[in-house]
Amino acid sequence: MMYETIEDQNKMFIEIIKKNSDLMEILNYIEKLKLPNFYIAAGMVFQTIWNYYDKKDLNYKVKDVDIVYYDKENLDKDKEEKLEKQIEDYFSSKGINYKFDVHNEARMHLWKKENENKNIDQYKNSEDAIYQWIATAHAIGVTKVKGKIKVYAPYGLSDIFSRTIRPIKHKYNSKELYDKKVDSWKKRFDNLTIIEW
Repeated sequence: MMYETIEDQNKMFIEIIKKNSDLMEILNYIEKLKLPNFYIAAGMVFQTIWNYYDKKDLNYKVKDVDIVYYDKENLDKDKEEKLEKQIEDYFSSKGINYKFDVHNEARMHLWKKENENKNIDQYKNSEDAIYQWIATAHAIGVTKVKGKIKVYAPYGLSDIFSRTIRPIKHKYNSKELYDKKVDSWKKRFDNLTIIEW
């Protein structure tokens, strides 16, 4: 589904996102936590759009909920893990059961070193992190600012509406990682247009 203007795309995107009651409840709760520079991003976001047009449950095959924030003042791994457990426990008690992946993007360079033995620069903010993710349909986040939904889509929304998987060839990304993601998406979704690395 294509729309004539960026404004039309943005308006329709937010309208569809608002129909996902789980996503909205999570967004409202995270806003109350006052996490700095936060977004719900990646899978649950773009999958909501695709499921909507497939006339499926909006959370069909959603594997996890990615929440990112940016807190340069506290790079403690324990804080990140406690926050993830707090969010998971809260929603589990309400019968909303997802795996939550919560990451302080200010410490992602430390995580990459610890877990993948990779050296990357510290991200400047959450937007800088999202901008460098692996594919354009993946690199999108929603947040709330003073109660209003805001969308960060550095590569636009056209690829999401057209189901186009397009690589972001940032210096830290690789064909291997991209192909792995593509294989996962192809197993879960139909009618994708895959742009090769």
